[in-house]
Amino acid sequence: MFRSIRDMLMTKSSLRALRHRDFAMVELAGWSAAAGFWFYRIGLQVLTWELTHSGAWLGIIAVAESIPLFLLLPVGGTLADRFDRLILARLIQLAVIIVTAALAVVTILGWITPLVLVVLAVAHGVTGAFWMPVRLAMVPNLVPRDDLGAAVALHATLFNLARFLGPALAAPILAVWGVGPAFAVGAACYIPFFIVLFLIKLNNTDARAEAGRKMLDHIREGFVYAFSHAALKYLFVIILVSAVFGRAYMDLLAGISEVVFSRDPKEGVAIFISAIGLGAIFGSLLMANITAPKSLLRAYFICLAASLFFLGLFAATNNFWFAVGCAVLLSVATVGMDITSQVMVQITVRGEFRGRAMALWGLFSRSGPALGAVILGWLSGFIGFQWPILAAVAITALVGFYIFAQRQAIRAGFEAG
Repeated sequence: MFRSIRDMLMTKSSLRALRHRDFAMVELAGWSAAAGFWFYRIGLQVLTWELTHSGAWLGIIAVAESIPLFLLLPVGGTLADRFDRLILARLIQLAVIIVTAALAVVTILGWITPLVLVVLAVAHGVTGAFWMPVRLAMVPNLVPRDDLGAAVALHATLFNLARFLGPALAAPILAVWGVGPAFAVGAACYIPFFIVLFLIKLNNTDARAEAGRKMLDHIREGFVYAFSHAALKYLFVIILVSAVFGRAYMDLLAGISEVVFSRDPKEGVAIFISAIGLGAIFGSLLMANITAPKSLLRAYFICLAASLFFLGLFAATNNFWFAVGCAVLLSVATVGMDITSQVMVQITVRGEFRGRAMALWGLFSRSGPALGAVILGWLSGFIGFQWPILAAVAITALVGFYIFAQRQAIRAGFEAG
């Protein structure tokens, strides 16, 4: 009986991706690194609010971390297409450990100021700009194509499990010892993943981008490919718009917790992030077995509509626990959008463009919320947090209707390849 249950889980669910040894090692050790990332992310918001008590500063720090993503993600994608992705991964993870440890040291020693925080946020953003395309482009090198959807869903599940548990672990550390020790624990969480990168090898390697050409030529070629492709050009537009206007609230949670719900940001942010992580786990499981392009596209639009509905409720309420419930359901939809859009890009893009295409996906999905946070954070100084978020919902809905009207062209693009 137990063997049959195990066999079913390993063949019919996202767990089937764990049949591949190297992928299993990367994901299980990567969970620790993901927890470290959330220690850093929550600490960054809390520390920014403690230093400034400003919604605008929350947006500034978010942009400081995202400026390198705007500037360097295309470069990181090109490097992922031209060089050994595993060697790049090792170097980048070492840099992540150093930057996070430095942030812990200056915070514990009392040297932290808003300006120092900006500098270290930029440094962390630089590591993220190189890491994201390498990490995303490695997935098809660790599992066969048939298990790609399961691999993406499982990665999202584990990452969001870390997002759920990370705040729960970070909250008592923040409350008892403060932000500095939380950063130190976050830095230590990256070490197991760094070690695993020396124990694996990549298979199913993609064709590499043509060597001997200028970096800018490769970057330009990647943009032209993405925005001339019949399906990808529409996907990237809605990914960008939904990220800018539909996810900016996540970088404003410290201010929203205090101003809208009269909660201590240390408590409020941790609860919201845990709720978001819980919803994301359910969203990951729901999306795990959707692999056909048409089904993925249908699921994406359903998740987009649901995310806007629950974000509207989140922005309209003054009840903290109702907002937490909305955050759970909003996260189910948001991670559904992430998984379906990522799988659609992965199965559509040509191998030699994979790093650059996933760099664009990462650029829009990671940098977009920071840009939105600056806009909404600035507006919050005049009209509060709720009305700007509701306006963002309306803008995203208008663009979403337009892209939905192009769904036949997108499907034709999938079929053409």
